[in-house]
Amino acid sequence: CESPPPRHTRDAQARNRTPETQVSRHTMSGMTVSASLATFTGLRAAPLRVTSPKATLPRVAGRAVRLTVEANKRIAKKATVVLTMSDPKLGQAGDIVEVALGYWRNHLEPMGKAKKATTEILAEVEASAAVEVAAKNAESAGARAIATALATIGKFTVKKTVGEDGKIFGSVTTSDVVDAIEQQTSKKMDKKAITLPDISEVGIYECSIKLHPDVTGVFKLEVKA
Repeated sequence: CESPPPRHTRDAQARNRTPETQVSRHTMSGMTVSASLATFTGLRAAPLRVTSPKATLPRVAGRAVRLTVEANKRIAKKATVVLTMSDPKLGQAGDIVEVALGYWRNHLEPMGKAKKATTEILAEVEASAAVEVAAKNAESAGARAIATALATIGKFTVKKTVGEDGKIFGSVTTSDVVDAIEQQTSKKMDKKAITLPDISEVGIYECSIKLHPDVTGVFKLEVKA
């Protein structure tokens, strides 16, 4: 068996040997370019291969975070207004309502049906509401006072022509009752607010009068000859 050539002979052979390819790597602007260059005469070099680095997701505590971008939804613009006129769909005059901005600009404002709910307008509405509440409370209190007075007096008297059998001629009307109350209290009542039972003979009857939406007075009426 032949012995290998001396080391200096192997080095010389290596220097004279032509490598098949040479690989060069260039890095520019975060991109890696790998090129294989042919060294044999008559052969074309392989095309360059450009590799773009993959986009990387941000990482939090070692974990990739997926970012999601959502388009903002279109939000309808609104306007807060105070109605100056009652509207069957929106409410009563003085109510504070929220409407579409376009409806306010194109209809309510030009028609004078509402005012923009500014700080000053809201203060006016609040003051007006307080006055209205006070007036309603005073009206209710006055009605309750009248109801108490009617009940305290006991009874009011109406005189009618009576036959031998105790039956009255004609009928007792609400106008008769209004006159009887005025004679004893000096107060003129609304005859439409008075409710009378069926009166056909002398006697004492219970009647009522609507003094306020929340107050009804009850009193006695004596019919005699």
